[in-house]
Amino acid sequence: MDANDLSVLAALVRNFDAIRRLLGEADRMELDRLLAMFASASGEQEADAVGEAVALHLSGKLSSADRDRLRLSPATAELDRSALRELAARFGYQGPVAGVPAAGRPVPAQPPRPAAGATPWERIRARLLSEASLSQEQVELLLGQDPWHRYLIRLTDRAGEVRLPTFQFGDDGIPLPVVLSINEELRADLDPWGVADWWLGRNHWLDTPPAYALGRVPDDELIAVARAVGEGY
Repeated sequence: MDANDLSVLAALVRNFDAIRRLLGEADRMELDRLLAMFASASGEQEADAVGEAVALHLSGKLSSADRDRLRLSPATAELDRSALRELAARFGYQGPVAGVPAAGRPVPAQPPRPAAGATPWERIRARLLSEASLSQEQVELLLGQDPWHRYLIRLTDRAGEVRLPTFQFGDDGIPLPVVLSINEELRADLDPWGVADWWLGRNHWLDTPPAYALGRVPDDELIAVARAVGEGY
């Protein structure tokens, strides 16, 4: 976790209600889900990893003006760790939060953005890569899960870094069975980008991205919606 990540978390602690008001409903739900994962983290490395995902989510969903207005500039490492401790206290995480770095390369503080003149496909890729995610190392070492499970979505960025969208995992870090079932139905092993776009794009039947309907819509209804378009994947 780098200084930018920690400054975003510090801003979240200090301006939590104001930041929530700046987010749309789906983005508030994703923030709440990530904070629930933070609260149930089993160790400091896992807490750091989820903290990075929170920072990435907020960096991607707030405007540059809002980020500049709300982000704190940490003066010292101790201030950084104090911000993380305050976040842990607010959201119920009981484990240690001493300064042990998360495994793997830190999540970038700014989400990838398409270059000027980017194609529609490049813009879709940039949008999907801006969503909350974990690296292969974080999934394996921090969540204790197999990042190479056939039906987990893995997206590779321009630098060759593999990212796994966090919506695929429950608060306990275990892949959600309904997600694996739908990923199998839509053949995420063959078309991870297309299936990720289905999960993270607005669905006219659900009136929300399916990823944000997890836990709100019965699993069998989500599976039925996926099957309705499954032949196109």
